[in-house]
Amino acid sequence: MFATFAKDLKTNLRRVFDRQLRLWAGGAFMALALIAIQYEEVIAPGLHEISTGIDAMAADFGRKVASLSL
Repeated sequence: MFATFAKDLKTNLRRVFDRQLRLWAGGAFMALALIAIQYEEVIAPGLHEISTGIDAMAADFGRKVASLSL
């Protein structure tokens, strides 16, 4: 009798932990998906503009240095 009770308890606990694991994994996936979408729509365009500005400044600086050495 104790063996069947222990086996049923083990099965039930495994089901509960499995459900909890799937719940938390799904929540983590949704959070990461939302962060990825926000990065794509908000952060990435801003970083592209900063990168373009730095490239333009580097090109201007390079032209000025090249004109000084001639």
